[in-house]
Amino acid sequence: MGQQSLGTLVGVLACLTLVFIATGARADAVTDCEESKNGDVVIGACSEVIARGELPVGTRALAYRNRADAYAQRAANDQAIADYTEAIKLNDKDAAAYAGRGQVKLAKRDYKGAIADLNEAIRLEPKATQLYVTRGYAQLVNGDPDAAVVDFSAAIGFDPKNASAYNNRGLAYRKKGDAKRAIEDYTAAIKLNPAYALAYNNRGYAYEAEGDKQAAAADFRMALTFDPSLIGAKKGLKRMGADSIIAEHSDALIAEGKALAEKNCAWCHAIGKTGNSPNARAPRWRDMQKRHPIQALRDPLTRGIARPHDEMPNFQLSDHQVDVIIAYINSLSP
Repeated sequence: MGQQSLGTLVGVLACLTLVFIATGARADAVTDCEESKNGDVVIGACSEVIARGELPVGTRALAYRNRADAYAQRAANDQAIADYTEAIKLNDKDAAAYAGRGQVKLAKRDYKGAIADLNEAIRLEPKATQLYVTRGYAQLVNGDPDAAVVDFSAAIGFDPKNASAYNNRGLAYRKKGDAKRAIEDYTAAIKLNPAYALAYNNRGYAYEAEGDKQAAAADFRMALTFDPSLIGAKKGLKRMGADSIIAEHSDALIAEGKALAEKNCAWCHAIGKTGNSPNARAPRWRDMQKRHPIQALRDPLTRGIARPHDEMPNFQLSDHQVDVIIAYINSLSP
């Protein structure tokens, strides 16, 4: 073989190798974007997929939505909304993208915008129970308990064992001034989930409003048994002069949570009742409860802190540490 022919062969092999590598990398990026459980990997891989304009529209639309989900998990709300919007532009039949954008708008307290997106998601997926629960919650915090009752009732119709829907409908009835029906719904939620701390807590408030302090104290006690971080239950017991030992235990949890926050989080987040976060991208802790005024904070807190986000160091929290942080965050409420 002549030198020229050998050079040509080497060049062809090099081109084929580059094509193989590029193709393999593309497949890896698509797979990571669609399947990885690591937020950093998802954001990087989906960004690579999005940058490849030659890929199918459906693939890029899913990449925008998956990257939006990853941003939403770390409370990067503006980036999440931007990506959900791009996903919808590429695929306006994507109910999950509308739902995701609605949930982020809800976290930003854009209640009307959230409801509009959830309306569209429900139009596309009219039997998706969780969409009605989420829209019902949005209706409730937007000041329309009647619409909230309709949505929670629809969710219960699709899934009669949905304890969260009963609990939230109880909140809507209580907002309407119907304590009796609220108590019935909280009781139904507890029957479905006997360890549902929030339902005990909420039923305790309803019993207290009805003047049944004995029943209220019993429910607050049960709420704290299942979730010692529920500051509202602790305050309820204190109002009635009941169970000072449990109340003192909650005070200890708050102090421990504050110490943990000061040690690990104060360099980035504002952890007190005043002041702004040293890192402008980090949410103030006193705002975290506002994002979840009805739901328990454990799940979003675990997603946001137990996993690294932005410049946050990678450290793991035990269940007890999550509990004490929740107790401290709840104590920041007015």
